[in-house]
Amino acid sequence: MLGSFCFLLFAVSAGCAPPPSQENKNDPAVRIAIFPFENFSDDKDALPKIIPVIRSRLEKKGIEIIDGDGLDKILLRERIRYRGYIPRGLARKIRAELNVNAILIGAVSSFYAGADPVIGLSARLVDSSSGYILWANQATAAGGDFSKILDLGKITSIDKLIPRVVDRLLADFTTAPPQKETEAPYRIAVMPFQNKSKAREAGIIVTYMTLTELSRNKRFMPVEYGDIRQSIIDARIRRRGEIDYKSMDEMSKSLGVDGFLIGTVEAYPEKYDPLSPPEVAINIRLVDAHKKKILWYDSHQLNGDDNIFILDWGKMRTADQVAYKVISTLIKKMENARWF
Repeated sequence: MLGSFCFLLFAVSAGCAPPPSQENKNDPAVRIAIFPFENFSDDKDALPKIIPVIRSRLEKKGIEIIDGDGLDKILLRERIRYRGYIPRGLARKIRAELNVNAILIGAVSSFYAGADPVIGLSARLVDSSSGYILWANQATAAGGDFSKILDLGKITSIDKLIPRVVDRLLADFTTAPPQKETEAPYRIAVMPFQNKSKAREAGIIVTYMTLTELSRNKRFMPVEYGDIRQSIIDARIRRRGEIDYKSMDEMSKSLGVDGFLIGTVEAYPEKYDPLSPPEVAINIRLVDAHKKKILWYDSHQLNGDDNIFILDWGKMRTADQVAYKVISTLIKKMENARWF
């Protein structure tokens, strides 16, 4: 099968060893660099408050985190301004100079302080040699998510909500490659989503969510977004949500992918409103990288109140929660795509 061949070719060319047993989830010898996270919120305090908690939680798991000064010097020298993703070439430079095995990258998708706080986080752990995504996860919560009867248990402080969301994010953290099916997964390039909603950063937020969900799916292996971005620049693609045959040829050769995932965010709330249930609508299509045919297409729309089954249980209060549920539903359906 084509997917099996591409996975094997990628692993051999990148020098990756076969996925180890999940019994040893974290190698105590692993050294990690935390790449500057992207902040999509309007609060400048988001990263200074969240990153120290992430670092502390990882160190408690036995992970060695390198000092940030060395990484800052490399980023300054290389004139790196982007955040949230990393191309393989830069990852290898960081590995060579700082002797790190992996690099943690991520984004703050939402951060609202006040009496009804909200936090949304995504993160990916990337092998610093191969660029392979070792682990990825998404975590979002509002203070009201912890409410019980008569609002007991509700979190009203952003400082108290941060560790709860970080713990959810890192609950299954591992430095071992994800276990995929016996037949190697299809290698997928997730193109940056086109954004037709009113939320300014909805397209890239949903792109990162899609990378996360594909990483956690046993049938697919997404390419790290940093490599996709570099390939997009090389192919001079300017419009999101589209790709022509020539660009598809160039990118499929440089990335070694079986398919392209192209999507559009049709609806995404501009701001958090605790009194109004968030609604998200997304459509995606899977295109065969070699035959240039659409293998599968679907769309899904969801309201935060759609899953309520009693009182407020099942209610999704944030746009991130709804969006990730939409993406999870679509990727699950995509498993049935027929590769010819």
